[in-house]
Amino acid sequence: MSSCHCNYNLQTKFIRHVRRNSRMYHLASCLAAAAIGQKYFDLPWLTALAGGAAAYILTGGWKWVRLFYLTIGRDLQLGKVFIGVEMFIRNLSKNNMVVADVFSETAKKFPNKPAFVSVDTGASMTYQEAEEFSNKIANIFQEAGYKKGDVVALLMENCIEYIPIWIGLTRIGVTVSLLNYNVKGEGLKHCITVADCKAVIYSPTLEGSLKDIESSLGNMKYYMFADSAGELDRAQSLKKLMNSASSYAPSRHAPLSITDKMLFIYTSGTTGLPKAAVIRGTRFTFMSYAVAHAIGAKADDVLYNTLPLYHSNGGIGLAGQILYTGSTLVIRKKFSASRFFEDCYKHDATIVNYIGETCRYLLSTPPGEFDRKHKVRIATGNGLRPSIWDDFKDRFNIGMIAEFYGATEGNANMINNTGKSGAVGYNSVLFPFVYPIKIVRIDKETGALLRGPDGLAIPCGPGEIGELVGKVKTDAIHQFDGYVNQTATKKKIAYDVFKKGDSAFMTGDVLYQDELGYYFFQDRMGDTFRWKGENVSTNEVEGVISKALELSDVCVYGVDVDGVEGKAGMVIMSDPERKVKIEDVYRLISRSLPAYACPIFLRITTGDLEKTSTYKYKKVKLREQFYDPSLCGSDELFYFNGKEKTFLPITSDAFAQIKNREIRF
Repeated sequence: MSSCHCNYNLQTKFIRHVRRNSRMYHLASCLAAAAIGQKYFDLPWLTALAGGAAAYILTGGWKWVRLFYLTIGRDLQLGKVFIGVEMFIRNLSKNNMVVADVFSETAKKFPNKPAFVSVDTGASMTYQEAEEFSNKIANIFQEAGYKKGDVVALLMENCIEYIPIWIGLTRIGVTVSLLNYNVKGEGLKHCITVADCKAVIYSPTLEGSLKDIESSLGNMKYYMFADSAGELDRAQSLKKLMNSASSYAPSRHAPLSITDKMLFIYTSGTTGLPKAAVIRGTRFTFMSYAVAHAIGAKADDVLYNTLPLYHSNGGIGLAGQILYTGSTLVIRKKFSASRFFEDCYKHDATIVNYIGETCRYLLSTPPGEFDRKHKVRIATGNGLRPSIWDDFKDRFNIGMIAEFYGATEGNANMINNTGKSGAVGYNSVLFPFVYPIKIVRIDKETGALLRGPDGLAIPCGPGEIGELVGKVKTDAIHQFDGYVNQTATKKKIAYDVFKKGDSAFMTGDVLYQDELGYYFFQDRMGDTFRWKGENVSTNEVEGVISKALELSDVCVYGVDVDGVEGKAGMVIMSDPERKVKIEDVYRLISRSLPAYACPIFLRITTGDLEKTSTYKYKKVKLREQFYDPSLCGSDELFYFNGKEKTFLPITSDAFAQIKNREIRF
């Protein structure tokens, strides 16, 4: 029995090996045939090779040749970026340099050039001023006894001082915990304590948030960025301390490395308390330097950012680029759809960032003077829905949409710098082993990883939907540092995925890859639900409904229906002007959605939909309220009548009939 089992495993491994390397064996066999023809039939080498090539193409090799022709240029471009990042990081490591040192080198090249500009106040800071500012911060905290490994929290809105403050702290090896200023109470307390922060730097406008939890933070030290110390105990005025601080670079009391922990960024989930993701200097460099090179950012670019600097998209993906390129970062405190392209025009912005929701908000604004009257050549970000991709690009005359994919803490990162509409990135189909990310099959009901007879994950084929995973390695590009909480880190890792003994980061995202290697985002695993035996992507349905009904605030989620398998689709939409006609809804959305994906329940509100600080819809409360009129306040509720092909009101009587299964779906 044991011998049979062993033979079966060997056979399975052999078959898997052959399948994985089929192209190589196919090519090798054709070359071998060419060699035989030359040796035994005295064919000239050129003739033998031509015959071998013809045999290769005629027996299916043309597919590989076609893929080579269509993707090799793109792959070489991406390979150049990866090699450049690896060499740059190795150089930093060799010279014991950290990210703050890179900024100092850039400041020497562009001392009098504006590094940071505020749209809100008109204030600006040159590279030399930012360098001196960061040195003062470093000296203040070093003299106060802060050292490598200590953690200091930063609680401030977008402003020109934000990045120089954390640059200064990291100069002396302090890890900076970037706090979400929208989080309050127990959530804020958790973020501060889970990172073991020894001090908090904060804006005067956020003093109240700290005042509410001050008694529970023990002997925490506070530094208010203002001329006064404020009302908190043990608080000091950071501006007063800076008045007497040295602007020269501080001496190093401990060796620093690009691999040191540099920042903590909190994942903004829609459920539970935020998790502190670890950002080392290597990861920061990969997230910002690689993006800059992939999109071709230059020193004369002006970057416009309206996203929170405490988050990876705005604070690293875009803002981090200036540390390497010497470009200018224009900062707005908060996103404004009505002023977005006007700001771009006034400040000569050439690169902007986005998340999908901000693009929808921009498209929902009336046509304006500045829609195309600007110099923006690149928009980079994540979450732009395919349903509005081309509309956004065309209306605002954006030269290139550089959509990227990647969780703050993850290692399966990619970028679409080729202009492929709807794609979040790509990987080589010719040499996939160079960057080991893969889409694998999962159980459609539980989301669990499916494994083959050999115990390894089963890869998805082109067009097949599955979960994206990234192989964990020790280099800068593939490392996975996870979270401060090790238990949370372990939950994101699976073992024996690509091969026995390896480990991989499970993204929790559902995607598919086409035959050319482009990846297309479908949904978060928790947001995909199953109805009538089919998987429904909330992201896709939201995009269709938003476009069909011309509404910007649309959220789709699955709800339970008594006695029915799966979850029924429900959509809530903000329609303050009540312009949607109920009798037209099904006709408009069914043009682009299959029957199983059309929502069964409809909820219309006149208020804004509740979102996280990164504009993700908060769906937990919506699911709990489902379609119960007693839980949904004054919002209007409707259910889909399949016979009449229209939506009818959910009255208290209709709700009871649904619960009693008198109304069926």
